[in-house]
Amino acid sequence: MAGLSIDAEALDDIGWNAVLDALARRCATERGEALAKARGFAAGPDEARVRIEEISEARRLLAVNAPLSFAGVTDVERAAGRAEKGAVLAPEELVAVADAARGIARLGRHLSRCGDEAPRLAERAPALPDLGHVYGPIHDAFEPGPRLADHASDALGGLRRRVAALTAELEARARNLLGDPDLSPHLQDRFTTQREDRYVVPVKAGAQASVKGIVHGTSQSGQTVFIEPEAIVDLNNRVVIAECDVAEEERRILAELSAYVGEEAQAVCAGVDAATELDVVSAAARLAEDLDASPPAIAPGAALSLKGARNPQMVIASRACVANDIEVRDRSLLLISGPNAGGKTVALKTAGLAIAMAHAGLHIAADPGSSLPWLSAVHTHLGDAQNLDRDLSTFSAQVVAFGQFLARGDASTFLLLDEVAVGTDPEQGAALAQAVLEALADRGVSGIVTTHYERLKALATADDRFANASVGFDIDSMQPTFKLHLGLPGSSGAFAVARRIGLPEAVVARGEALLGEAGAGVEQLLGDIARERDAARAERSAAEDERASAERARAQVEAEAKRLREERRRVEEAEDAAAVAALRRAREEIDRVRAEVRKADRQADIAAAEGRLDRAARRLAVQAKARQQSSAGDGASTAPNPDVLEAGTEVYVSGLGGRGRVVERPKGQRVTVQLGALRTQVAVGDLRLDPGGHSASGGGARPLGGDGGAARTAGGGAAKTAAESAARSEGGQSPAIRTPDSTLDVRGHRVHEALAELDRFIDRSLLAHIDAVFVLHGHGTGALRRAVREHAAAHPAASAWSAASPEDGGDGVTVISLDVGE
Repeated sequence: MAGLSIDAEALDDIGWNAVLDALARRCATERGEALAKARGFAAGPDEARVRIEEISEARRLLAVNAPLSFAGVTDVERAAGRAEKGAVLAPEELVAVADAARGIARLGRHLSRCGDEAPRLAERAPALPDLGHVYGPIHDAFEPGPRLADHASDALGGLRRRVAALTAELEARARNLLGDPDLSPHLQDRFTTQREDRYVVPVKAGAQASVKGIVHGTSQSGQTVFIEPEAIVDLNNRVVIAECDVAEEERRILAELSAYVGEEAQAVCAGVDAATELDVVSAAARLAEDLDASPPAIAPGAALSLKGARNPQMVIASRACVANDIEVRDRSLLLISGPNAGGKTVALKTAGLAIAMAHAGLHIAADPGSSLPWLSAVHTHLGDAQNLDRDLSTFSAQVVAFGQFLARGDASTFLLLDEVAVGTDPEQGAALAQAVLEALADRGVSGIVTTHYERLKALATADDRFANASVGFDIDSMQPTFKLHLGLPGSSGAFAVARRIGLPEAVVARGEALLGEAGAGVEQLLGDIARERDAARAERSAAEDERASAERARAQVEAEAKRLREERRRVEEAEDAAAVAALRRAREEIDRVRAEVRKADRQADIAAAEGRLDRAARRLAVQAKARQQSSAGDGASTAPNPDVLEAGTEVYVSGLGGRGRVVERPKGQRVTVQLGALRTQVAVGDLRLDPGGHSASGGGARPLGGDGGAARTAGGGAAKTAAESAARSEGGQSPAIRTPDSTLDVRGHRVHEALAELDRFIDRSLLAHIDAVFVLHGHGTGALRRAVREHAAAHPAASAWSAASPEDGGDGVTVISLDVGE
């Protein structure tokens, strides 16, 4: 498939060169600028889509502050080519090649790391070789200047030091000669200088014969002769020889480094080419950002649908630009009418630039969701095309263009025609224009045409291959609105403008009379439609402003609610931390008391320790209950949102007067809950999130064991046998749900270790609002089981215990109900 065909004059007419200039200005390299200005159209839609996607990826890299960098990349192809042919490059050329090669390698590594954000661009990384074996030695060999460093070779530093030593000796010898009594009387001045890189002294012209040495020249006046004294000739020679040795070593080094470049000249040039292409991609991404552009959808046969399109030439020039929707169906012509200077031509050029940019693989100055057809050609006729050399008037030039359009037009071409068939009799021009447009429509041509002809405005009412659009003009302010209105023709507004400017009313009225009642009526109707449309738009804009204001207020309320929730969460976390610290201190006291009990020899001491233990346990339970009641908060009196109800959520069922747990997530407004041995479905509205607000003794089912289950208050202790028999009287079954978070495994522990671990586990469970825990002790001899159950019967925070259900472990597991009520 061939690329878009559009002649250079047409491209200039729509402003394409301004877009390319803007693209070039955003390039980082001179080669990139040249390539941007010569940017051509893609050969097919697939190629255009690849270009567009690469620009999208480059924009993503800009967004994450990882832009493509082209530091050091310059046009070094000529230098690399000379090195390939064996030339020795100058230091400046070598450093430029090394900088470019390093920049290319850095760019390649960057792209390789950006595979997630820019997969297409990352595929270009292999074209950017890392020639470290070329640029590394070059950079190592040079100092700023550039100047070869002393360490550039093993010999260079020593040779330079020899030159410096000989030069210092020579300068000292020359200064001593200035004070020689045999020489000083013949000197013109007391200084040494250099002629032809050799040290000389200024001798009076008349005393030349008195000074032995070599003459190296005279002053412009002829009064001074510069003589190299015989005493320093040999030392001068030695300095020159040493300098030649340095120059030869430097040339050898430059030749060696140039050979490195020559061996990789092709790779260097290929890397520069690849970097140049990426430079244009990066520039296109920056241009897209500046235009607030978006990637268009492209497909053969698609409609031209531009959302919020802006003229990029105006945006680039920082001129005010009104965004417009432009819609052109496939194989149809959009007829734009309205007053002069209202924006008809701008809309036409905006569409033309969008087509050109899309076919060149650029993002377009329009909102997301815009689409364009893939075309073979765009034909234009903009402005006054009269040509005196060819004896063509404005109208004649248009007729010639019409013939070309008809000869070349088909379903894959797009037409941009400004002020069709002007420059002749209006009625005849309108009729010819209609005939030409109908013939183009017969050929399947799509396009945009601007006109003032009423005949053409009426086309859309009888032929669905045509559609109307209009631009607005504010008569009161005498300013165009530049807003394009699809579906309605526009009034030219000549009489209204004349009145507004101040043309005598009699003249305007006479003009309207000459136009006739029908013509004036049409103008009046179009004007009324435009005013009603503007009023409706103003009302819609006001409603949108009100809605936006309401949205902002809602967002502010939500933000404040979120802030309050966060503040409450921080407070609760702080309270949690304080509660945990208090519980830890109480538990340490319990552990210390138990240790004293084990060490005590007398029964009285044991009794005293048990009393202290009970008091500490009571404080622990009170603190845990206080934290649970605080956490219940203000949600106890309101029905929960179904979204917060999960399996295991503690709830109070107001209709049944008891507490229970959610078994599974709600289905609609019904939810299954477990209350003791009872499992039932209730309405979500009957639930309250109130883990500590209703006592089970008020008639609701207990978490464990029912009314006949083993139970005790924090202030008393039921005997083991009574508790066991009470629990078993209900069948030893527990309705509590066993989870990893509610299960403690104490198998293999000694009794005192198991009980200490159980106390800590109960502490954590109370803080987590878990009202039943499962203690896995196994069967064994029964000693550990009895100890656990006796401890549960005496624990201030335990309200009941029972053996677990068979599926949860039976008599090898004890279920302890924790008192989370008030």
